[in-house]
Amino acid sequence: MNVIHSDDIILPLQSENIETYVIPILSHKNRLKSPTKLAGGWRFFEDILIFQKNKNHIYKKILKLQDFISISKNCKISKNISEEIYDNLTSKRVSNINLDFSKCNLMSVLNFTPDSFFNSSRVENLESLRKQIEKFNLQGVDIVDIGAESSRPGARKITSEEEIRRLKLFFDNIDVGQLNFKLSLDSRNFKTVSSFIDYGVLIINDISGFKDKQFLDLLLNKNVSIIIMHMQNNPEKMQKNPLYEFPVTDIYEFFKIKIKFLLDNGIKKSQIIIDPGFGFGKNKNHNLNLLNYFPLFHSLGFPICAGLSRKSLIDDIYKDKHKSDISPNERLSGSLTLQNIAFLNGVQLIRTHDIFEVQQSFACLEEVYI
Repeated sequence: MNVIHSDDIILPLQSENIETYVIPILSHKNRLKSPTKLAGGWRFFEDILIFQKNKNHIYKKILKLQDFISISKNCKISKNISEEIYDNLTSKRVSNINLDFSKCNLMSVLNFTPDSFFNSSRVENLESLRKQIEKFNLQGVDIVDIGAESSRPGARKITSEEEIRRLKLFFDNIDVGQLNFKLSLDSRNFKTVSSFIDYGVLIINDISGFKDKQFLDLLLNKNVSIIIMHMQNNPEKMQKNPLYEFPVTDIYEFFKIKIKFLLDNGIKKSQIIIDPGFGFGKNKNHNLNLLNYFPLFHSLGFPICAGLSRKSLIDDIYKDKHKSDISPNERLSGSLTLQNIAFLNGVQLIRTHDIFEVQQSFACLEEVYI
């Protein structure tokens, strides 16, 4: 797909032949003449980047936000869509579990797997589990994501019975009601989730994007939030030649369809968080495309989660520059850089293995950029 700078906007903005996407250009409010707050959060914008998709080309042009609204007025469909996008960009994100989306929430990771790609996130026994829980409580982490099935590239699916057996180490020994953070369960298996949903789980983090329709009844009857992640194929095969027309708009369209389906079936808007799924069925160029145009996802009007911690993307970038591989244990600096980019892009939730280092990095960013 060719990206072309354009001096003109194709009108109407929305038609059978044209799809228009809106990306806020984010900055510090003091650097803008007419700042508009993004999603009730810590970033501001006054200009937007318009993407218009037509056949095999994407045309892009920078506009003032108010000019975008003005040029939509003469077409009812475009006017309605533009007003919806404006509302999505500016409305504060709501949470059914009292997460504060006016800030960037940090989600830490506990893996009850023997083969997780980053060994420091693994829990092997009760003693190490209790030490990790104490550490998270002291750090003031917002969410802890627990999982028992590896989703690294090439990982094979395990049975729900094995996943449940591994998770029992946590649920049999930890009083969730005494924790200082919210608990997220990282699982794509309905049987696993339904086994533990009444044990203090407030978030279901499903890498398969809730393909299993059994989840619907569960979500309608429980006060939980969900993280819908985009993944092409499955962990075992996802890195074998993933294909996109233009990654950021392809994934945006995936979320539009998925969100509409969930809302039409009774799921509340306040339950939904989206995650573009860095590294899940995406090569280096796909991931970089997502990072370059990340703020597009704010146009959907939902909180965004980003998982960039210790990812192979960092190795891919480093290897291109320095001709050598780096293991997950050596990727802290790259992790912080990519997570800083996500933070400056207004992401409401970041899943990370390195809470203390990210807190320190974000504190410095806030003093300079926010």
